[in-house]
Amino acid sequence: MRTIRCNLPIALDDGGNGIPTSAAWLISLLGVVGIVAAIALLRSAAWATPAVLTVGALNLIGAVVALVRSRDGAVIGLALAYAVGRTAKTPQTS
Repeated sequence: MRTIRCNLPIALDDGGNGIPTSAAWLISLLGVVGIVAAIALLRSAAWATPAVLTVGALNLIGAVVALVRSRDGAVIGLALAYAVGRTAKTPQTS
């Protein structure tokens, strides 16, 4: 029997931070799930809102973990989460 070996590139570029391959794949998978959830939200699927909130919560947890581990970009992720939360609570005048 012939073995076929597939060397797939990691979708996440960790910038030389040495993120383990399994974590890099999970981060990449979370990005794909986020895109699917966003499209479902646009199409008004019943499960879209909980999916988008779950992806957002996982991203926020990831940003906190990255901040604790002194990874680059963690502060930007937390600042964006804060800014989006503030924008959502601000009443619109029009």
